[in-house]
Order: sequence, then structure tokens, then C-alpha cells
Amino acid sequence: MPTKNHFQRFAHAATFPENLRRNSVRAITQSAAGGLWVGTGEGRISQLNPGTGHLEADPRWAATSAITTLQPDAQGGLWVGTETDGLWYLPATGNRQRVGQHSAQGPGEAIRALFLDQQQHVWIGTNKGLVRYQPGPKTFTSYQHQRGVAHSLPDNVVLSVFQDRSGLLWTGTEGGISSFEARPSAFLAYPGLAGNPNGPVWAVAEDASGVVWVGTERMGLVSYNPATGQRRQFRHDPRNPGSLSEDFVRAVCVDRQGRLWVGTQSQGLDCLEPGASRFVHYRHNPAVKTSISEDFIRTIYEDPGGRLWVGTEGGLNRFEPTQNGFITFRNVPNDSHSLSNNFVRVVHQDRTGFIWVGTGGGGLCRYNPATGQFSAFHTDDRNPRSLSSNFVRSILEDHRGQLWVGTEGGGLCRVDDAGRGVFTTFREPQGLPNDVVYGILEDARHHLWLSTNKGLARFTPASGQFYTFDTRDGLPFDEFNAGGYYASPTGRMYFGGVEGLVSFNPAAVLTNSVPPPVVLTGFRKFNQLVELDTSISVRRRIVLAPSDYFFSLEFAALNFRLPEKNRYAYRLENFDPGWVQAGTKREATYTNLDPGTYTFRVRATNNDGIWNARGTALTIVVQPHWYGTWWFRILVSWVLFGLLFLAYRLRVRQLLALERVRHNIARDLHDDMGSTLSSISILSQIARTHQHNQRTEQATALLDQIGDSSRRMLDAMDDIVWTINPAHDSMEDVVARMRSFASDVLEARGIDFTFRADPSVTGLRLNMRARREFFLLFKEAVNNLAKYAQCNQAAISLTYEHHRLLLTVQDDGVGFDPSAPAQGGGNGLTNMRSRAAAMKGALDIQTAPGQGTVLRLSVPL
Repeated sequence: MPTKNHFQRFAHAATFPENLRRNSVRAITQSAAGGLWVGTGEGRISQLNPGTGHLEADPRWAATSAITTLQPDAQGGLWVGTETDGLWYLPATGNRQRVGQHSAQGPGEAIRALFLDQQQHVWIGTNKGLVRYQPGPKTFTSYQHQRGVAHSLPDNVVLSVFQDRSGLLWTGTEGGISSFEARPSAFLAYPGLAGNPNGPVWAVAEDASGVVWVGTERMGLVSYNPATGQRRQFRHDPRNPGSLSEDFVRAVCVDRQGRLWVGTQSQGLDCLEPGASRFVHYRHNPAVKTSISEDFIRTIYEDPGGRLWVGTEGGLNRFEPTQNGFITFRNVPNDSHSLSNNFVRVVHQDRTGFIWVGTGGGGLCRYNPATGQFSAFHTDDRNPRSLSSNFVRSILEDHRGQLWVGTEGGGLCRVDDAGRGVFTTFREPQGLPNDVVYGILEDARHHLWLSTNKGLARFTPASGQFYTFDTRDGLPFDEFNAGGYYASPTGRMYFGGVEGLVSFNPAAVLTNSVPPPVVLTGFRKFNQLVELDTSISVRRRIVLAPSDYFFSLEFAALNFRLPEKNRYAYRLENFDPGWVQAGTKREATYTNLDPGTYTFRVRATNNDGIWNARGTALTIVVQPHWYGTWWFRILVSWVLFGLLFLAYRLRVRQLLALERVRHNIARDLHDDMGSTLSSISILSQIARTHQHNQRTEQATALLDQIGDSSRRMLDAMDDIVWTINPAHDSMEDVVARMRSFASDVLEARGIDFTFRADPSVTGLRLNMRARREFFLLFKEAVNNLAKYAQCNQAAISLTYEHHRLLLTVQDDGVGFDPSAPAQGGGNGLTNMRSRAAAMKGALDIQTAPGQGTVLRLSVPL
């Protein structure tokens, strides 16, 4: 019991003495009513009693040999196979019956397998082959292995029998598995006419008594009576003027008066009157106007009015019995109302009275008896609704009055509008096995049967469905001939071909209506079969790496009745625009798919073209490269966001720096320039007053003071302009300005100095603010040295060590006490320290009274 994950044992009730073979179950089956039956090695048949949980032996069955197999039927009975006692039947009520004991074709004593097929025939597997038992007539048919015969049983020891959903029978033997078509072929080769030795058949007809008349290529005219099996042959005898004109017969027609008309390949028309033994000959005679137009006869047709029409290589002829001659219709050059072509292949009169004539190269003609004029329909390559081919081989009017035209190379045409010449064409893409349609017949169920160069086709106009039949379906040959087709009043059909004549009852031609299951059978990468963790037939999803850019899928339809006729269509959703018609090819290959999710779908037909529209499907996921993954895209987006944010911050920082520069410039201009200009203005007024009052000395002193202020203002202005100029960002310009300033100030005071700058310094760059603070701090230091140091020697050096710019200013002057008030009452040291802090640098001043001064500035770069 699967739900409880354990087994439950059922056995016969204990008896004494116990038989070891009583519970040896050799066969098990379930009846139509649901009862469980078993056959034992002791030779008993028992049924399970669900109430007691015991197996109870059927009292009607006496123990014989061991039971090997059981097969229930729909009536509640059991077919029983035994090990040494043959075949038995145990009905639902009544005594058991032995089957086939005295039949020479019976199954024998040892039964290995039983199976009841869809027709309720019993198939019996034995040690001597496969046996079919038909309960109705109580007949046996044996099938055995035949040495050298490819399609016989592989071995006579048959162990199992099974019938699949399409009706195909399968047998398991000691020599392997084989499939078996139990039903006989509906297509029969006509006696004495099929096979290469007898050659092609070009014409066939049936008379009122049921005798079939067959026109052959090499055997003359042959008649066969199916009721009696009598066969007669009419051939050309040069010594007998009343014999057949020629052995190559191209047309046969039995008219309503019972006369047999025979058209030969090149010797004219023959007529055999009822009861006569000599043929009457009609030959072309240029001197006789009413003679037949040509001796090359291609078709003979009797219209509903009893008039005989004969198509030849030289025009169309209508037989006039009163004149015992013919009226001829030929092509007249430059006359559009004459016959379009003299090669007449087929003639038919429709229910409205028009005569339709199919020609070999001139298209289709319609003759109006009332006007005596022809109208022609030709192929127009620019018009898809025109006649598909100018070579017309057959014409049929179906039960609805619809006209159908079989062409050579253009398939089947339906006449939709005769007045305007509108046709609908059915060709190989629509399901025809071949575009050469020699003959068209309609059966009682309104199917059209078409003979071609690749077998027969059954076409249902209502649905547009084609079924095709060839040698694989039991036809003796595939290639048929023009003119060789006929439907008897009983419904039997005849088609002549290159190897004889085929006859069949359309109702007996069964088709496979079961859509086949479709499965995936293989998956390949770069043409190498890939083993998956589960079967490809049950897998529903496959994930491919980016490197798997070339892969193939294999599939199959589980229809084993003529599997070579199975056809396939597949589609990869999100890639293929529509269904790919693969024909019989069972593989689909794809390359270089973009990353994404795809669904592969495949569907198939069985041997008769019935589609399994649902088919099967497989999801295929193509993974992207690492740079195409979602996490990488998110990472890139964050990086881009970070870069944009950084650029934004840098831009803001630049704007703020620019704003600070503007603010500093405004402040410097206000503080330095404004105060200086104000003092100059005041001093100028005072000097003017002293000059008016004749105080020359006081005015001169003020003018000197004004000059000093102006020079200081010019120096400050020069510093500002130099600072904001981007051309001076390099340390090389800074060093040059520092050297120039030191030279101007110190040499003016008579102080000897040295100025040394390491070469590594000149390659550095300072931003505008740092450059300004650095230079002003240096300027302050040099000015203090010149004013207060009272030195004779000074040394200035610039070095670059450990990513820091080092400035050293040293003198041998008087020094000072750093803790004492600043000389001159200024803020020099305070300003220098604030400037060093603005550059995030370190300022160190080492000095003492009488010991000189050393100033060291360290700025990080």
C-alpha cells in the first residue's frame, strides 16, 4: 500500500496438508467488474475476497497444469492459458470450455501469453509462434518465424503480447520485440495484373455484369470476372483483322448499350459489340471527313446523354451513330473560341451541360453546346487564383456539383468561379504527396481519392485534410498512370499504375486517428550528447551557461505504425517567429541565443497526418555573462551613482572654493586696498593743508608716507594677482617668486643669504589657496628677518620629504624671546601660525635672545 509504505499479503486459507504451489501466483488480472483473479502453480484459478482477505478458488475449475496467463473479456469471462493443457475459456456463469484442442491451427498445449485486442480477437503466445483466435467463426490463424523473411516473427517462442493505442500489436519473443499489423491491407493487387512482368495499366472500366476490363501497355485488353474468377485476354493478331488493333491500350469505356470502346496508343479506336468476338476498327482517314481525327487515342467518355466523346492527339471527337462517324473539334489558329490545344487528355460534362476538356499544354477548356464555342483557362504566374498548370489530367464533379481538376505539376484545383476563371489550388505544402494528379474519384462518404506519382491521397473537402497512402500502407506500388482510374457502382475503386492495377473498398481503408504523444529524446551541446540528472523526456527546465551557445534538441513521436511517416513542427518561443515545419527531421539546432528565458515546443503527426497539437515543451534558460548579470548591473549602477555623486561633490567643492577665493579677494581688497586708500586720502588732505599753510617739512613727510603706502598697496595687489593666476600653480613659479622677493628685501638691507631648493620641489603643484598662504607666510618671515633680526647671514631652503614640503628660514641675528610681546606691536607670528593651520601644516620657530632664529614650516602634499 503506497500510502502506508508497506505490503499486505493475500493467500489461500490454510489447509492440511499444505501444498507449496497453492500460493505460487503465476498470473494476475482484473476483470471488467473490478474483481482480482490469480492463477497459481497448483493449477487453480482464484478470486480475491476483499472481506476476508483470502484467495478463494473457483469451484468450476479443476486443478490441471500450472496457470501461465489470464485475460478477462467484457462479458466477465476469463481466457486461461496453461503450461501443458492448452487454452481454456471460463465464462461468467457455466462450466469451463476447452478451445482449439482438435484444431490443426490451434495454439497447442503450452500457452505463454494471452491478449484480447480491440476487435475482441484472442492473441495467443506459444512456443510455436503467435496464434490469433476469432471467437465468432472459431478460426485460428498462425504466424511463425520464417528464415530469411525480414518481416516475420523474430522467434517462435512468444512471451508477451500487447496492443498500443493506435491498434498496432507488439510481441515479445526470445528473439526480441516486434510490431505486427494485425489487420490485412485494404489495397489489393488485381489478380494477374500486378507486378513488373505484366507491366503498366492505363485504363480500367466495369460493365453491367461486374466484369472488369483493363487496358495494359503490353498485354492488350484483359477482362476479369470477380464472381467466377474467369479471366480473358484480347491481343493484337496480325493474321486476324477482327483482333485488337494494338496491345498498347490507353482508354476503355463501356457505354450504356453494352458496347466496349477501346482506344489504342497509335492504332485508332476499336469497338466490341455485346456478344461479338471481333472488334470494329475506326481509323483516321484524311480523305473521309467524318473519320476520327487521329489514331493516337487518349480518352473515351460517354456523357449523361449517351454521346461518346473521344480525345486524341489531334483534337476532340464526338461520335455520331447515325453517320457512324465523328464530328471533330480542333484548335484553329487565331480563333480564341476554338479548342485551345489538340492534345486532349480528359473530357467531362457537368450537370449544367457544359463540356469540360483537359488538354496537354493548352489548359482547361469549356465547350458550350448552345453556342458551339470554347472558352479557355490558362496558367497565369501573376495570378495565384488562376489554373495551376496547363497540363490537365483528370476532371471530377462531386456530389455538390463542385468541379475538381487534377493537373500534371500543379496539384489539385477547385473551380470556384468558372465565369471569371477563379481556382483554388492544393499542392504538396497543403498535404498532397505529389503535385501530379492523374485521377480523381469520389467515394460514398464524399472523400476525394487522388492517384499521383507518390501513392494515393484521400482528401476531405469539408476539412481540407489529406491522408496519404503508399507502399508502406500496403499499396503494391506508388506510381500511377494517367487515365487508369474508375469507380464502380458498388463503390469499389480501381487505379492503374506502372506495375499493374490496385482495387479497394474505400470504407475498408482505415486511418490512424490517434494523435501521437511527443517526447524529447536527447540534448546535445556542440554535437555531444549531454547526460542529465533526470531523463530529458521528463525534464521541464534546462539552464545553459553563456559558453553553451550551440545546442540541439532531439524529439520523437510515439507512433510506431509507419513511424517513418511521422512529421514534426517545432518552435522556440521568444526566438522563432512561427512554427518551423521540420518534415521527418527529429532535431532542432540553435546557436548564439541572447540571455533570457525561452520555451521550446514541439508537436508531431502520426503516419496519417493527425497532429498532436499540444505536443511537449521545455523551458530553456540562457544565463548571461558575469557582466550581464543582475547583480553586476546593480553594482555598476551604484558605482555610476557614486561617481556622479562624487562629481557633484567635487563640483560643489570647486564652487565653494571659488566662492572662498572670491571672498578672500574681496576681503584682501577691502582690508588692504581699502584701508590703504583711505589713509592715502586722509594724508593727502592733511598734506594739502600743510602746503597752504607753508609748512613744507610736514607736507613732505606726509607725501613720503603716502608713497610708502602706495608701494605697499601695489605689492599687495601684485600678490593678489599673482595668487589667482593659474599659470603660477607650479612650485617652480613659487620658488622663483620667493627667490626674487628674498633678493629684493635682504640685499636692500645688506644681508648675505643663500636660497636652496631641491630639484624635486620644482615638480610639485599647490592649489591657489595653499600657494597664497605659503608665499605670504614666507614673505612675513623674510620681512621679520629683515626688520628685526639684525643679522649678517641668512639661509633659506626648500625640500620635499615623505610627501611633505619643508621650508626653512635661518639667520644669525639677535633672536628674540617667543614669550615676550612682539616687536613693533604687530601680529606677525600669529598670522604665520594661522596661515600654517590653513594649509594643515606645522610651524616651528626655534630662537632665543642672542642665538639667532630658525623657522621651519612643514606642509603635507
